[in-house]
Amino acid sequence: MKHSLSNSLFLVTLLSSSNEKLLKLSYNSIINQTNHYLNYTILIVVNTLDNSYFQKVQQEFENINVEIIQTESNGYPGMGHNSLFDIFRNKIQYDYLIPIDGDDFLYPFAFSQLSKVISKHNPDILVLQGNDILSWYNDSDSTTDIYLNNCFYLVKQDEYPQNKWILNNTQININPFTSDSFITPVRNILCSRNILNFNIKNFYCPNCKVIDDYLFYLHFINFFITKQLNVFIINSNHIYLYNDISTLSAHYNNTLKYDYDFIKSYKNTFTNIIKHYENIWNVLDLPFLYIDPPYDDIYNNYKIVKNNVQIINYNTYLSQSNTKYCIDFCSKLVIEIYNTFKYNIDYWLSTNDNKYIVIAYNLCEKLINNGITDREIFMYICICTVLLKKKIIPQYIENSKPLCYNQPCLLKYL
Repeated sequence: MKHSLSNSLFLVTLLSSSNEKLLKLSYNSIINQTNHYLNYTILIVVNTLDNSYFQKVQQEFENINVEIIQTESNGYPGMGHNSLFDIFRNKIQYDYLIPIDGDDFLYPFAFSQLSKVISKHNPDILVLQGNDILSWYNDSDSTTDIYLNNCFYLVKQDEYPQNKWILNNTQININPFTSDSFITPVRNILCSRNILNFNIKNFYCPNCKVIDDYLFYLHFINFFITKQLNVFIINSNHIYLYNDISTLSAHYNNTLKYDYDFIKSYKNTFTNIIKHYENIWNVLDLPFLYIDPPYDDIYNNYKIVKNNVQIINYNTYLSQSNTKYCIDFCSKLVIEIYNTFKYNIDYWLSTNDNKYIVIAYNLCEKLINNGITDREIFMYICICTVLLKKKIIPQYIENSKPLCYNQPCLLKYL
């Protein structure tokens, strides 16, 4: 079924299991889209085992006209992702689903970029080839990644105008049914209603703790091989910003130990893929579309060194419009995220719940190890240390003066 872009309705889902403040930032990144004509509605989907979180989200959005619903959770991300398709199935007025994780963000031109593909190619599924990342200093490459503030970095996808999988095919062409380890190389960003015609129960693995989306990737490949749907991989520039500084996300708190086995258990479901690729997978035949960036001054000065894309003139690249607006957007966003960190730490300490105090301590330690020199953070970790009956570190007390004078539990350590 072909849809006119102007007549199509888009359901944008924000899936959240924790951190309502971060969810609000994600929501704001969606409502502040520019230069597009998508007719969309945002739906916040709460999926968590924390019974109190739904109420926290309602309170955070109490003055905003947005629908908030709760779906059944087993504590893993796959069940929540699958619930989005159940919602999409029931809300028959919508032609497309755009699923966003509630601790990630969209760039201001995300819908504009998607519109270019939708209007021209009438896709049933679009997946992103990677994404930009907000990163901790300790997880970044300071020679190529972009410093923002508070020791956080932006890992930026370049604008290389070809399918970069050609350069990294040894990492991409992995048979998950025979390999000992693998990651999901794409991210689902859009589905048409046609995807619901196949009565698929689970688009995502409900048992996986981290790579639940690898099952969606297998469905994507299968749709391509069988020619049942119109599917494309697109470059991720200016669309999705993955938040790797969220310490409450699934990959921070879970292990992939059993995920590989869960994915392998779907082997009999994908006999078409196994027959097509046999022992040597070559997913380079998957259809790739390159989308030009929003601004006209496109940077294209690259060279290939050992199968890696290298930017030749880095200063020019950083000053170019398509890079600069991303840096400005991320710099402002990271300040807001940092403020949510401090809000959350303060809240966790106020609960007097040992579980949350441990979470607060770990976040403070992560921030300090990342190079943060904020007196409030040093004060918070001192309070955590006392409450957890750990040995207090004199340097932390020294660095938190004079704030710790207002904390009775710290006075004897001054």
